[in-house]
Amino acid sequence: MHVEIRGDGPPLVLVPGGGGDAGMYAALAGELAPRFTVITYDRRGNSRSGPAGDVSIAAQAEDVVTILDEHEIGEAYVFGNSGGALIALELLVEHEERLLGAVVHEPPLLTVLPDAAEQRAFFDGVMAEKNHLVAFWRFGASTMDRPTKVPARLGALMLRFAPQGMRRLVGNAEHLIRREMPAFLDYEPDLEALSRVTVPWCFAVGEASEGRFYSRPARLLAPRLGVQCREFPGGHTAYQQVPVEFAARLEDCLGTGSRRDSTRGADADRQR
Repeated sequence: MHVEIRGDGPPLVLVPGGGGDAGMYAALAGELAPRFTVITYDRRGNSRSGPAGDVSIAAQAEDVVTILDEHEIGEAYVFGNSGGALIALELLVEHEERLLGAVVHEPPLLTVLPDAAEQRAFFDGVMAEKNHLVAFWRFGASTMDRPTKVPARLGALMLRFAPQGMRRLVGNAEHLIRREMPAFLDYEPDLEALSRVTVPWCFAVGEASEGRFYSRPARLLAPRLGVQCREFPGGHTAYQQVPVEFAARLEDCLGTGSRRDSTRGADADRQR
């Protein structure tokens, strides 16, 4: 598995969502490195990591534990966005003893939404698309702050001229659409177990994500689980657009901001 480690301070694992590439967090990791030992990685089956095998959320949570073990790290903070947020939830349930705290940013838990069937129908259409690149652009457009239709020919042009990181992401498109997306959409966390977690953690949503399918689950579940739902700058991928502001909010949440509410319902770079 491709792992990158930079910075100095308490360990912080950044778990990528759809696309699965460590480079998705490059700007954010750079901002956090003066205060944290930041660990980023290519998730199994993506980019520079080996074949996927089992793509279940449970298996991918085990990967984080394996990374900690391989680098002799006992406990770490975890931040996960989107599909990576699902992995963070699984870590809270099954591997709480390895966590110092967690921030769960916009987990796409469609199953908890009152309009789950309607939302799932959209993704079923994406997954049924024969051309995985067209499906990839449809999915990507759905996560933009201002949804738009992205023509497949524009995607091909981006692939031809985009930098290496984008080429890796596009190279992961088929794996995302055909294998990971079904696992992400079917994931149902153990809510009872989450309600018993004692390490500090919180949900997070972007200020530009109001009403979107990926922000609503966090707002619905936070009161039920007795944790905060913190507002972050920007939208679903704001860690790329406004990394300075995003890093400041994340650091705050990993300090006092992510502690469990006392009243239930309150809202030296190196590679290995």
